[in-house]
Amino acid sequence: MPEFRGNGFGKGLLCKVAKVGKEKQCVRLQLSVLDWNTPSRDFYAAQGAQDLTDSEGWHFIRFDGQNLYNLANEAQKD
Repeated sequence: MPEFRGNGFGKGLLCKVAKVGKEKQCVRLQLSVLDWNTPSRDFYAAQGAQDLTDSEGWHFIRFDGQNLYNLANEAQKD
């Protein structure tokens, strides 16, 4: 929310998540940001994030609801 921006909460949280990831030997931190959310996109860019939308053509795909249920039901039984 706009009234909480600029107080360091976002950066503090992002840094903590990165620290935990580093400790667990993660090699990337990947986020989903809506195209209209310019303040967030600018914030992440200022922290050194790369926007892969144009350069690598990534699309985020989601299964949920009935489609997720249907997909799970097609799994082979153990």
